[in-house]
Amino acid sequence: MCGITGAINFKNIKEKDKEYIVKFNDSISHRGPDASGVWSDENVVFGHVRLSIIDLSSSSNQPMLSSDEDVVIVFNGEIYNHEEIKKELKDAFVFKTDHSDTEVIIYAYKQWGIEALQKFTGMFAIALYDKAKQKVYLARDRFGKKPFYITTVDDTLYFSSENQAFFESGLLKKEFNDEAIYHYLTFLTVPAPQTFFKNVDKIEAGYYHEISAEGIAKYRYWNIADYLNTENNCSYDEAKERTEKLLEKAMKYRNVADVPISIALSGGLDSSLNLFYTKQNRSDEISTINISYEKTSKFDESVIAEKYSKEMGVKYLPNKISEQDFIGWIEEYLSISKDIPTGDPNTALMYGISKIARENGFKVLLVGEGGDEIGGYPIYNTLSKLNKLNKYFSNEFLKILLKIPLPSLIKKRIHTVLESPSYARRFIFGFSEQQKKQFWKKTIAFDSYRVIQKIGDEININTKDIFLRKVLNVEYKLRLAELLLPRVDYPSMAASIEARSPFMDHKLVEYSATLSWDIKMKNGAKTIIKDIAKDKLPEYIVNAPKVGFGMLLNPFLQDTMPIWYQDDILDKNSPIKDYIKSEFLYDIHKKHLQSKNYGYQLWVLYSLNKWMVNNHD
Repeated sequence: MCGITGAINFKNIKEKDKEYIVKFNDSISHRGPDASGVWSDENVVFGHVRLSIIDLSSSSNQPMLSSDEDVVIVFNGEIYNHEEIKKELKDAFVFKTDHSDTEVIIYAYKQWGIEALQKFTGMFAIALYDKAKQKVYLARDRFGKKPFYITTVDDTLYFSSENQAFFESGLLKKEFNDEAIYHYLTFLTVPAPQTFFKNVDKIEAGYYHEISAEGIAKYRYWNIADYLNTENNCSYDEAKERTEKLLEKAMKYRNVADVPISIALSGGLDSSLNLFYTKQNRSDEISTINISYEKTSKFDESVIAEKYSKEMGVKYLPNKISEQDFIGWIEEYLSISKDIPTGDPNTALMYGISKIARENGFKVLLVGEGGDEIGGYPIYNTLSKLNKLNKYFSNEFLKILLKIPLPSLIKKRIHTVLESPSYARRFIFGFSEQQKKQFWKKTIAFDSYRVIQKIGDEININTKDIFLRKVLNVEYKLRLAELLLPRVDYPSMAASIEARSPFMDHKLVEYSATLSWDIKMKNGAKTIIKDIAKDKLPEYIVNAPKVGFGMLLNPFLQDTMPIWYQDDILDKNSPIKDYIKSEFLYDIHKKHLQSKNYGYQLWVLYSLNKWMVNNHD
């Protein structure tokens, strides 16, 4: 796990480009505090900062060259199946390192060309320079776990693991991307390849770019939609058996490391399975990390986490935090997070856990992201019902229904159907399109619902569960790739921690995507995962109600957030007022003071404004 930087120009690399890459490395040094390096020739400059996880020797430092020096690479991430690939290559190539996954990528490329990407299991952002072919390949992993930013200035393409490198080095001047801000207000993120800055793009998940003197070509090498458009008619028992085998392999891969492993243990199903399998796969000391509030709450799972840790015989690191501790994490993280607005306040909790892991001597942290997408969220049943309501009743008929006496819950459902299309409801985390049209100050030239519809329309299979397959395509391509995975990567790497998500194994996800929702949610959300867990985890975990990570945030959002909002937005000439009408900003604050129900939306606005202030150029 590392950070990568570079400059590419097949006409003329300048001395100043080398200076930029040194500055890029300095900007992202938190991603790789163990080593750094720069390599260059007349066409490229590659930079790297290293967090040593696999093959800790200096011979595995980067940039790394093949033995004939025809291939040069910088790589961020982990290839978990590198030992298996190496066995296929050992008769054809001589390896200089003991077990570096970086060197395996080099010789896999030499053997199979860029198609080698199909062989890799893991997370990665790869820049590979083929000197003989005079080509550079920039590749991002299937789900977008590792960030990969690019920009072009005076015919030179620059890349970095964080876009702030472009600004802090003096290469670019910051200009906000209005469309990204518009989409953020609904999704809390922006779809790739867009970023929050003009003139900066991100390589999309599952894509690689081929760069030569002729220009840049973009190719997709993996697409979750291919699997969602495939129907698997297996039985429930077959699905459970296959899923379990794939999960076992995914867990085994995520335990490949030459350093100790820690686990973010909430006490929930997914993180507890992480602990179960890690205990099976490793014999060294394992530690679990849990955070809870000093004030007890119905959302506090620390008792469960501690009990299970003791039963498994691992070291338990409890952290009861006060509201002031949490506020400190938020303030600290917001001050250093400039690439993207922190739309999800859970990010601060991830930063706190990562800091605790690092303070206790760890470099690797297992997290539970991806489990719900495999098994299904409870909200999916509601979404399906609302979608059926849309099909059977016209908007005109529903408007007539609102004029007659009906229970308030039914009227609320009808309003939901009228205000937003069924495919969009799952992904309105901030404000609806209707709300934005009322408060957006600039020209409305965008439509966030079209973004969702475009992704959903990639699914065209003729099955009765096509609607939920469309929803899942958006989950993977928008919510996970651009919101949840950055919510893990940025705060963990800010603390120099590598976070791994076993449930995001691509083979496991591919298989799960083909299964019908009647199978996956046979007895409710996460049926298969729960059945797999029954003979592995105690009953008090398997049958416990789902508690979201962010439930701990409720006191902060209800009581502290409106004070911050007042101080930083309402009482100042805040930059967000250039985008959102002041009357709306005041009105939502007033509504929250009355009901305590708008804390999350206050956060969405507050964190956007804070990001703008921090990026004042």
